[in-house]
Amino acid sequence: MGDGGAERDRAHRALSRVQGILGPESVVTAVLGGGRSPADQARLVPWGDERVPARPDGPWPGRLPPPAPAVVLPAPLPAQVHDATGRPVGVTARLAVSGAPARLTVGSAAPVEIVGWAGPWPVDERWWAPAEARRRARFQVCLADGTALLLALTGGHWSVEAIYD
Repeated sequence: MGDGGAERDRAHRALSRVQGILGPESVVTAVLGGGRSPADQARLVPWGDERVPARPDGPWPGRLPPPAPAVVLPAPLPAQVHDATGRPVGVTARLAVSGAPARLTVGSAAPVEIVGWAGPWPVDERWWAPAEARRRARFQVCLADGTALLLALTGGHWSVEAIYD
């Protein structure tokens, strides 16, 4: 909204008024910080509160390379990834991909051709706490319809985590 001036002051008053009517959580701004996934890196802070990241920025092994996705889904969408022969694509413990991803099906939608992909990027979180441990492999894919997505393979199940713009 700019660094100063009457427009900034008017916007601040308007957003504060909306908060007064609908509650403090009704107007939020994003604060970026550290984390491995896009969902971990962003946190929503009520308007007017101090904009402090929840996690320090720094080295996060398994963090996705840029660019960051434009939309992080609140809940991952179930998906299926198949190679050119129609077999499901998997990733071994040594990060070998069983076949080149060729088609993506999200939920009950029709399959879409994958025209480009990168990955896998492994994430092995909280390995020291077996009850909280989580291993997954992430992929960035470009689809024939022009869409670019962030996919995750966790426990043999694919999901869409985010959408690139």
